[in-house]
Amino acid sequence: MAMKAADGKSEEFSVVYRFPGIKYCRVLSRLKLLQTATTLLVLPPVCYLHLQQQLPQAVLLYTAGVALFAAVMLYGMSYFFRRIIGLIYLSESGRTVKVAHLTFWGRRNDIYCPLETVMTLDEVGDARGELLLRFRRYNSTEILYFTIKYGQIVDRQKFMQIFGELQ
Repeated sequence: MAMKAADGKSEEFSVVYRFPGIKYCRVLSRLKLLQTATTLLVLPPVCYLHLQQQLPQAVLLYTAGVALFAAVMLYGMSYFFRRIIGLIYLSESGRTVKVAHLTFWGRRNDIYCPLETVMTLDEVGDARGELLLRFRRYNSTEILYFTIKYGQIVDRQKFMQIFGELQ
């Protein structure tokens, strides 16, 4: 597929790494949004009915507790899901890395970065056997994560070109 590289020119990208579980993360992220919205929409009518003395205070407190818990869980889950990498691409020239991950809303977000800004696994300091490996860049404090255990390295040669030697 033709995409813009870091230098602004149109360039072809090939898949280097794929995490098949990202589609389940996306579904869970969207379901969590739906659940939170539903519980927050139920709260005002419950408050109204309580003020009209048609519902006991226990029902109001229970509903408010469920809504608060749903909002906290939404934040926690989205914090995790937004950092999981679904796909890593390398441009045909080998100069640009494209990383696909999820947004808060469960949509795909692509990050383009020059290859020289991506830290190798040795520089990041992760052990090869760890479940989650960090994707870090020299010019950003943002940390994304990927897994070799549950992910698939599609092109081992290009993967090593980006992240260094795998042991």
